[in-house]
Amino acid sequence: MFRSKKTESRLSIDKFSSLISDNVSLTGDLEFEGGLKVSGVIKGNVTHKAGTGSLLALSAEGRIEGHVSSHDALIDGTIIGDLAVEHLLELHSNARIRGNISYRQLSMENGAVVDGTLNRLEDGASSAQVLELPHLQAKEG
Repeated sequence: MFRSKKTESRLSIDKFSSLISDNVSLTGDLEFEGGLKVSGVIKGNVTHKAGTGSLLALSAEGRIEGHVSSHDALIDGTIIGDLAVEHLLELHSNARIRGNISYRQLSMENGAVVDGTLNRLEDGASSAQVLELPHLQAKEG
């Protein structure tokens, strides 16, 4: 008689196996599996171990300067570099991305900023749709 509303595919965060705290600055590449929460600064590539489930959470204070890959990602901080997410990407209101993004599913809140291209990965196909975003310059005055 009544149909239930379709639930949004939101990620749940139970626990993280790794944490880069806000008082930590790391220089170098990092490979992870499981959950990684970043509140500090990483200058280097952050990649998930191939073939494993992974969740990257970048807090509002967090910053990554390098290429980033994960199975799922919750971004509320800054990434300067390309971002590749195999499944679900959530860009929260403080997210600032300067680089190209590839994803399968995307959720983006008001306030999030992307300076690059968005490439949606097709299910089971290698082709992607590309959406070019205009470069916005802040007005001075």
